[in-house]
Amino acid sequence: MRSEPADEIVERSGAGSVSLRTLRSQLSGTSSLAVNGGALIINVIASGLSGFVFWIIAARAVEPAVVARATAMVITMLAVVSLSQQSLTVNIPVLIAGSPRPRRLAGKAYVCGVSLTAATALLYVSVGTRLVSGLAYLRAERLAIIFVLGCVVWSIFSLQDAVLTGLRRGRLVLLENSVWGLARLLFVLALPLFGLKLQVGWLVAAWLIPASLLVAMISYFLFVLPSSPLRQPLGSDRLSRRRLVYFLGVEHLASMTGAFVALVVPAVALTSLGAGPAAPMLAAYSFVAVSENAMGSFAQAFAVEVRRNGHASRNLIALTCILLGGFSFGAIALAQLFADDFMSLFGEDYRASGGPVLAILVLGLPARCMMMLSSAGNRLRGRSWRNLAQTMIYSVALFAGLAIADVETAPALAVCLVVARYVAAAFAIINLRELKGSRDIRAADGERVSVPVAAEGH
Repeated sequence: MRSEPADEIVERSGAGSVSLRTLRSQLSGTSSLAVNGGALIINVIASGLSGFVFWIIAARAVEPAVVARATAMVITMLAVVSLSQQSLTVNIPVLIAGSPRPRRLAGKAYVCGVSLTAATALLYVSVGTRLVSGLAYLRAERLAIIFVLGCVVWSIFSLQDAVLTGLRRGRLVLLENSVWGLARLLFVLALPLFGLKLQVGWLVAAWLIPASLLVAMISYFLFVLPSSPLRQPLGSDRLSRRRLVYFLGVEHLASMTGAFVALVVPAVALTSLGAGPAAPMLAAYSFVAVSENAMGSFAQAFAVEVRRNGHASRNLIALTCILLGGFSFGAIALAQLFADDFMSLFGEDYRASGGPVLAILVLGLPARCMMMLSSAGNRLRGRSWRNLAQTMIYSVALFAGLAIADVETAPALAVCLVVARYVAAAFAIINLRELKGSRDIRAADGERVSVPVAAEGH
């Protein structure tokens, strides 16, 4: 065997050192985003996985119709919260990150979000159950009360995560949600030990009771504790009330449109497919929702870093695109290979019908990735009307597809959802092109903020 000359070994070692230095240079200034954004992604994935373990336990213990109604109820509660306060949830991190009075800002957000959520939940229970036959189970007084209270609890739970994201406390969000995920599993496993039968109400309560306890603990940390990070000014952004109201108003309209679509999907599935056949479809839809939430949390962390650092470096943009792109296509590859096996964890009844639906739904993840990054950039620039236009395009495309296609089958409904995502992503590409070169980022109140893009880290 011929030995390599010493100069060749030194040359190759030197090239490796140069590559390592280049990589470090390309990642310079991204450590905070990697830590906080990475913690938020892990948080959503871990919460989602514990959620699927929860539903797997439920699916093996009760009839599919019970699981379908409980799943639909949880999805609908999340959609009601989104319909009421999504504009706050997605904008609070950026607003907190630049606020001189973050505690006051967070308190007003809580009051506004809870009020809107409670009103929307009551309206949904009183009107929706009369219009959609698939929601008839919510006419039961006990379930209706659980639904409304659950929406309020989830309103605060999601807002406190948004506040913690703005404070760059992603690891605390991860710890909080990990405790919640473990607690709901222990809760549902303990119910039979006390002679309680797993029904829709108890399955939903297993989600909400641990969440209520965590809401009390985190609220004490944020608003009562003398050492709360909200007591310190985080920036100097002075928000014009008129411009802020306009910005959040348009954002709220966009969020209401998107949340309305999220409300419609479970109702359409239950009405068109029936409670039993809809269970695999809703389980697959929940998995995709978890994946999209993970990407959305990282997009929020990206926006917070831009606001706190004062500029959007190419390194931050590159890291965001690489991680979100890798996450999307990795999920697609795994679903194409193992979707049937994954859905079979819920039971053999879920394998044949749920696997193909999951394999179709994950194809829309790259489109959602583009939409979320586009939305984050629009919020930094105060261009809320673009987010409204993007959401309207998605809604029109989805409802047009539902009207044209045969939605008597779960795969047809899944195809409609994916196609609508790519139609909206085509519009999002226009906004993503502005992530190149120098940037003129606008604050949430519409005032101009110079945010240059550096060639390397800051």
